[in-house]
Amino acid sequence: MKSFFELQKKKRLRQKGQKLLVKGKIEKAYSIFQRDVLLDDSHENLFNLALALMSLHKYPEAEEYLQKVYEKLPSNEMNLLTLAECSMMQQKWEQAIKLYEELSAYNPRNESYQNYLNLSQDIVAREKYVKSKQLFNAAARELTKKNDEKALKILLEAEEYYPENPNILNNIGSIFLLLKQYKQAYDYFIRAMRFDANNLKIKKNVLIARKKLK
Repeated sequence: MKSFFELQKKKRLRQKGQKLLVKGKIEKAYSIFQRDVLLDDSHENLFNLALALMSLHKYPEAEEYLQKVYEKLPSNEMNLLTLAECSMMQQKWEQAIKLYEELSAYNPRNESYQNYLNLSQDIVAREKYVKSKQLFNAAARELTKKNDEKALKILLEAEEYYPENPNILNNIGSIFLLLKQYKQAYDYFIRAMRFDANNLKIKKNVLIARKKLK
């Protein structure tokens, strides 16, 4: 039985790792989650470590931990969704299809699961999806180096492969905002909101661009 103080320490460590992951400090988050797993290989810690590995684009390693969670909790939708994405990025199409089918069976009311299933079964669409994600990741690396215009060029290419992706559209808008091209920024934010109307970050960006236009 773990003491109250041990549990609190682990909780603080896990929360710190999660905050670092959100802030984009992936390597630091990865180090913390590695320590977490060594101390306690709970499904939550394994999943957090897998998320960090996904962010580092280390998909085979991430899959290993996601599979461990899957063995413990086969009906965990968040893990299933992440494992399916991991399979897609490795072009393991049959595995991805199987996982999306499981998700659709667990929660048939969730339209996004059916959409992902359709995507994974479409030979052309799934290749474009993976290519767009690879370009998105490449753009993110350029942004960390402050290469805004290079990142924009890559994101515009990613948009050609997956024009309905609100994350790609929102990031293009954000770079246009940095470059003080407010009309282009506003147009992209509006387009992003059409595909993700409840996203608070996108809504905030729309308001910022609208103010700049005035």
